[in-house]
Amino acid sequence: MTDFLGLADKTIVIFGVANRKSIAYHVGKTLEAAGATLVYVVRSETRRESVAKLLGDQAEIHVCDVEFEDQISAARDQIVERHPEIHGLLHSIAFADYEGGMKPFHET
Repeated sequence: MTDFLGLADKTIVIFGVANRKSIAYHVGKTLEAAGATLVYVVRSETRRESVAKLLGDQAEIHVCDVEFEDQISAARDQIVERHPEIHGLLHSIAFADYEGGMKPFHET
């Protein structure tokens, strides 16, 4: 694939990969093919383990639950230590209230 986005050797941080159906997963694969350096951020250590299996051992994956300011700061510091310049960020974090059930949009 050619670098149609001009992102070869650019560092992109991607939040929100959960599985192969995730938008973030597919965007990451496209950016990887374009030559971008990817830094993934997931919500928990359990998610990191499952995403590492999906992306491979070479993937850089950080844990950050964005509900907690201290985790946001820690993730930022860890990422900037390795990547002083960030060229882009994908926010693909979603929340679904699975216990409460999913309601159609017209009922919300």
